[in-house]
Amino acid sequence: MAKKITAQFEAELRKNQEKGGAWLGEFSVTRDDYDKVVVSGREAFSNASAGKRWLKAQVLANTNKKSIKMIANADRDAKDKPVFFYGAVVFKVDA
Repeated sequence: MAKKITAQFEAELRKNQEKGGAWLGEFSVTRDDYDKVVVSGREAFSNASAGKRWLKAQVLANTNKKSIKMIANADRDAKDKPVFFYGAVVFKVDA
């Protein structure tokens, strides 16, 4: 039976607070047996919902999990809406 390695998918979704600013979604996948990031990506979006959908698609494409829970940080804009979300998923992969 193959040895299992622990890996982690980390994602951030951050809003540029300038007028007309977009949301930036970033993710990275790291493994315990490598020193560097295995997979990463970034994309800009007009709203947070689109960014969350893209991050979920990246979870499906790069892990054996089906979803990621994005938690709103304490950072807020002038209208008291969150401007930063973070999520992480730990999973196992074959070595």
